[in-house]
Amino acid sequence: MVEISDQSDIQNTGTLPPHPGASFAKVLSNFGFLWLWFGQLNSQLADRVFVYVLMIIAYNLTGTNLGVSIPLLAFGIPSLLFGPLAGVFVDKWDRKTILVITSIIRGALVLLVVPLIDKSLGSIFAVSFLIYTVTQFFAPAETASIPELVKKHDLIVANSLFMITWMGASVIGFGLGAPLVNFFGNEGTFLVAAVLYFVAAVSVSLVRLKPVEHEEKHKNRPIREDLFFGLEFIRRNKVVMYSLLKLFVATAAIAIISLLAISYAKDVLGIGAKNFGYLIIAVGVGMFVGMGLLERLSRLVTKGAIVILSFIVSGIALILIGSVTDLKAALLLIALLGVGNIFIVSSIQTILQHRIPRNIRGRVFGVQNMLINSAFVFPVILSGFAADIYGVKTTLMVLGYIVAFTGVAGIFLPRFRDA
Repeated sequence: MVEISDQSDIQNTGTLPPHPGASFAKVLSNFGFLWLWFGQLNSQLADRVFVYVLMIIAYNLTGTNLGVSIPLLAFGIPSLLFGPLAGVFVDKWDRKTILVITSIIRGALVLLVVPLIDKSLGSIFAVSFLIYTVTQFFAPAETASIPELVKKHDLIVANSLFMITWMGASVIGFGLGAPLVNFFGNEGTFLVAAVLYFVAAVSVSLVRLKPVEHEEKHKNRPIREDLFFGLEFIRRNKVVMYSLLKLFVATAAIAIISLLAISYAKDVLGIGAKNFGYLIIAVGVGMFVGMGLLERLSRLVTKGAIVILSFIVSGIALILIGSVTDLKAALLLIALLGVGNIFIVSSIQTILQHRIPRNIRGRVFGVQNMLINSAFVFPVILSGFAADIYGVKTTLMVLGYIVAFTGVAGIFLPRFRDA
């Protein structure tokens, strides 16, 4: 039986406000963090550029929104199957080794896809599945390493940088996808993705991380017991549980927007399917603006309050996006979504890192990775199906109401609101 003292709900729960000296320049002057962040930047860009090409191939072969969901399923299903289990091994193994080896393996697998481009979509899906299975080890090792490299009062700034990369990779990676495909073609763009993975491997190899120390009685604990220990911690720590659920909704919204962007660009705005990446760039602009505002805003209100307000504003923006056809208005609203997203994800990540003990971060962030990537599975399938039947605009409006309701619900969760 897994036993966790009630004290687990208050371990590492100090929520220090940002230190007056916290700044992006200060955090980036930390070379250990800088190399980890640069590795993440290249890894995430590789992920998104790779998926972009797969989405174009799938759309050309099937001609439907549901067909575009096939590459996203390859991205999401492995996390459902292996995410929490990978987190257990992240807590047991050397995290730096995990980061390096998984980056190399993914680069090699992308190269394997190149000769399969003219083959069946199923073959490409199979290799993609392997790539994102390996990613299940990289992601929690990376997230668990951030608090090891920066001081606690610098976490909000560090997470802003990581979240702008993590979520912004969908923006920049998809945005780069359009010109890369137009210039290099599908094969050349896959090669670019592989090179980015190899660069990530070199970068993370330069990070200095101390190995996680375990109590003697826990070193040989069965994997199953380790897994349930992490799940029980999440269940008992309500703030952690609420944070993970809200992160799921936020990521599902981004996944759905990414899925529908092709049809929205083609059928609603009339700018052509292959240019949907430029819409995603608008999200990136908003995220960069939000990154500059977040550190100051977090000094004035709690991180939980920032998350709640951002959900409400983002929901309203989505509802309006579903009702406009003017390109300039759409870009402005999409940029507002970017601001809300960086506020939500960075604040939630900081809340989690404050509350999760060092020796179980891999397990909790493994579950987080599962939830984040599962947002690319069921919500994507349902939204693709709904968009084909009811239309893109209606689907976006419904999504907006769900996002706004998630924010309103947070008002009635005092422990999260005051986090």
